[in-house]
Amino acid sequence: MILVVDSGSTKTDWLMIFPNAKTTLTHTMGFNPYFHNPEKIYTELTKKEFTDIIPLTEITQVFYYGAGCPDDYYRQIIHQGLKQVFLNAKIEVAHDLLGAARATCGHSPGIAGILGTGSNSCLYDGNKITDNVMALAHVLGDEGGGVHLGRLTLQAYYYRELPKDLNDQFENDYPEDKNAIIHRIYGEGQNVHIAHFAQFLIRNRTHPFAKQLIKQAFREFAVRHLKKYQGWENLEVNLVGSVAGLLSEELKEVFTEENLKLGRIIRKPIEELANYHVEGIRL
Repeated sequence: MILVVDSGSTKTDWLMIFPNAKTTLTHTMGFNPYFHNPEKIYTELTKKEFTDIIPLTEITQVFYYGAGCPDDYYRQIIHQGLKQVFLNAKIEVAHDLLGAARATCGHSPGIAGILGTGSNSCLYDGNKITDNVMALAHVLGDEGGGVHLGRLTLQAYYYRELPKDLNDQFENDYPEDKNAIIHRIYGEGQNVHIAHFAQFLIRNRTHPFAKQLIKQAFREFAVRHLKKYQGWENLEVNLVGSVAGLLSEELKEVFTEENLKLGRIIRKPIEELANYHVEGIRL
């Protein structure tokens, strides 16, 4: 049996494909080798709630696409964890960016991007990634992603820039002490904690101030990433991720203003990735 995996920093989708083409989908926490070691992966995937759904010894191939896997060093961390769990499987670990390209572009050229907890983008020739503006993760980058939106929200709140109605709403939604919020986001899993506050902008996206911040984030993603690729004027930009899916209208506005061609938006790429691999096996 084949297992196709799409892992972000927040959540991982596991799709098991049976020989008769039937599938079973389940979910776990997200894995990121920047923050998680092989032992953490092993511990999570040997819990009863996972092994009751996924028969570990019957999996023969694992196609894993994950956040934080841009090179062999980080991919090896994930591979070591998976190999301890799926003893009989051939395991391939790839960057989630390649997964985004395969899910949205298939075998056609284009620009592919991720707007989820974090963000990333690439130029794809229909087979492989040919260019990638470096993603600087949550400390220096993640433009347009949940971390960026959350950071803009927190900055506006702490710098007293939120309009009164939004400020009152924020304090109602997050009644904990201001210092407690800061303590939490500077602890373990900073990127996920910061991205959590993107939900505030999403809930209030029709408010002029919130919409302005959302469009600011998307414009940075467009200008600092997408417009750096050769031939961007003639290529469609295809996106995956929760932020892209939830804020598609705002994305369309920014892309129109920036003369970018918006292609497919897929909130969760797991089904398209499964189709890609099933078709490849049939061929």
